[in-house]
Amino acid sequence: MHRIYLTMIILTLMSCKEQEKNSQGENFTNNVNKVAITLIDDSEKLRFFNNPKQPIQPKFEQFPTGSVKPKGWILDMMTQDLQNGVVGALDELYPGIKSDDIYNTARRGGMEDIPEMGDLVLTGAAWETSIMWWNSETIGNWWDGFVRHAFLTNNTDAIAQSHQIIDNLLKSQDEDGYIGIYKPNLRYQHKGSNGELWAQTTAFRTMLAYHEFTQNPEVLTAVEKAMKLTMKRYGWDANHPFFLKNAFGGVTHGLMLTDVCETLYRITGNKAYQNYATYLYKAFSTYSINRSFNDLRYPFLMEKDSLFQGHGVHTYEHIRTMVNAYYNTGYPELQEAYNNMLSKLEPCLLPSGAGHGNEWILQMEAHPEHTGAEYCTMLELRNSYGSLIQKTGDVAFADAAEKLTYNAMLGFRNKEGTAITYGKTDNCHVLDGHHHEHDEKRPDPRYKYSPTHSEPAVCCVPNYGRNFTYFLEQMWMKTNTGVAAIMYGPSELATSINGSKVAITQITNYPLSNEVTFRFKMETAKAFTFSFRKPEWTTHIISSQEFDDLGNGFYAITKTWQDGDTLTLTFENKLEFKEARNKDLYLQHGPLVYAYEIPHREETIKSYEGTHFKDYYCFPLADDFKSLQILKDSTFRKIEDKTATNFYESNVYLKGALFNSTTKKEEPVTLIPMGKTVLRKVTFQKK
Repeated sequence: MHRIYLTMIILTLMSCKEQEKNSQGENFTNNVNKVAITLIDDSEKLRFFNNPKQPIQPKFEQFPTGSVKPKGWILDMMTQDLQNGVVGALDELYPGIKSDDIYNTARRGGMEDIPEMGDLVLTGAAWETSIMWWNSETIGNWWDGFVRHAFLTNNTDAIAQSHQIIDNLLKSQDEDGYIGIYKPNLRYQHKGSNGELWAQTTAFRTMLAYHEFTQNPEVLTAVEKAMKLTMKRYGWDANHPFFLKNAFGGVTHGLMLTDVCETLYRITGNKAYQNYATYLYKAFSTYSINRSFNDLRYPFLMEKDSLFQGHGVHTYEHIRTMVNAYYNTGYPELQEAYNNMLSKLEPCLLPSGAGHGNEWILQMEAHPEHTGAEYCTMLELRNSYGSLIQKTGDVAFADAAEKLTYNAMLGFRNKEGTAITYGKTDNCHVLDGHHHEHDEKRPDPRYKYSPTHSEPAVCCVPNYGRNFTYFLEQMWMKTNTGVAAIMYGPSELATSINGSKVAITQITNYPLSNEVTFRFKMETAKAFTFSFRKPEWTTHIISSQEFDDLGNGFYAITKTWQDGDTLTLTFENKLEFKEARNKDLYLQHGPLVYAYEIPHREETIKSYEGTHFKDYYCFPLADDFKSLQILKDSTFRKIEDKTATNFYESNVYLKGALFNSTTKKEEPVTLIPMGKTVLRKVTFQKK
């Protein structure tokens, strides 16, 4: 009776605030609730899942977490983020991380268990029941990025804190194996909004990474025991995880438990995990609960000519799940769905490489002025690219991952690592807490720099910590005959080949330079094949050793490698004038997109007491950038900085001229890498 009474009070108070504006902005609240009036069962369309499977062998295998370490400017940036930036400070800046022991002593049994949510303003809308699980996303994803940073940068204090995080999770495990955020009255029996699988996903991703860093068998045992319970309670002969009255994001985020399934399969070789991942995709495809969160359902993918319309981060993360199901089964129906997915993805892509969606895609094609990206959507799309290259071997996905990481994702971070933007457009002329479109603007708190973004949701900053930590895993992969360098950047792979230790270091400041030297450290001389990618933007590779063309975008050298061997590659790249979907042009050289940097001033709107962190807006000092156009015969000269050790302080730029439509004259300009900019103009109208 006490619990019912408290719930009634909370719901009454929330309904009294119904007329207040919440802190999400109209764009979010207008699109979050597209719950189906009648739940349609699409089981008939999924009968092919009963057919015999013919699994497809992935082209590559991912190395264990921790096998690839950062070097050079990437290591410096990750160290800065952990020691002085948002990755290391978020648990202090957003108290909900430390005060809400959601997986242990503060599990949820109802709305009365929702803690204080800081700057988040609630109004009593139906979707707000999902707030019960929100902190599991914030906390779990921050843990994941923090723990990986700790070990990859070898930070003693952060490693000690990581031990405490995992110890608390281990102590939270119930006798039946349960690890999660719910009290017994809600576990595996939700009728509505449900964050069970999503909360487990964020925790288990953290735990499995920790296990691979430390080789602590207790952690792997705990995750497997917890997964055994979940697979029993949500499965073929048990409750259906996606048969619900309503859902507002958490349910379909839970589909990403397939990330955990893939990792467990890689570690243990137990095919039951991949079978469960396939089951989850089929279950997800069976019922359309809320159209805002399920673009990747099989029935919707078969609507070949329709555009994506859902919540961007869900759309882009679910790509991994669908493609994994295709490779697990080899079903031709899923091959068609895969091809349709690629066709639907293309109109979403911005010049920066990001997929738009801040928060929603809304059947709109990408526009460099009007359709912003969100940090979470970029992170999930990039990680899906990593999964795609691992399975397909198609170098186009590696090109896309590099472009997205080195342009859009770095272009959201300030140079000190003390704040990021939640949302940003490629052509970003102002950041003032509003979305700007066609000389109109509407309030949207996502458009600013902040170390938390606590008004809309503390989701993008935790995911920022998962950027390079996951990118490093995708840079190198295992082949049947050796090792492949999939993407380029300062890093070091440590592995073993035929029982002998091998370390291969990329000595480079790529993408600031077009030269990469691989240095081989061999315990004993070993024969194996070293493969490396030829990017689409590269016309020719100059190599210090002869290589074979494998004909699939990869080159290879097969030899007996000796300790101290080196291989130097120089990529000859063309300067490309590329067309955006709005017919503007932008410039790309190698993986880098170049932008006109708009001088700006900052206005602090919130300070975090006792720290150097702040929320702030950015305003242009002038608007002459609006008049810049590009001529048909424009030429630019690339200046390269082979000695740069800091991404933001590097001296890399394009020198040329643009036409000023106001003065009617050509003006000399310097374009810099987009990833270094705050306010910028990336695309230019044709003159």
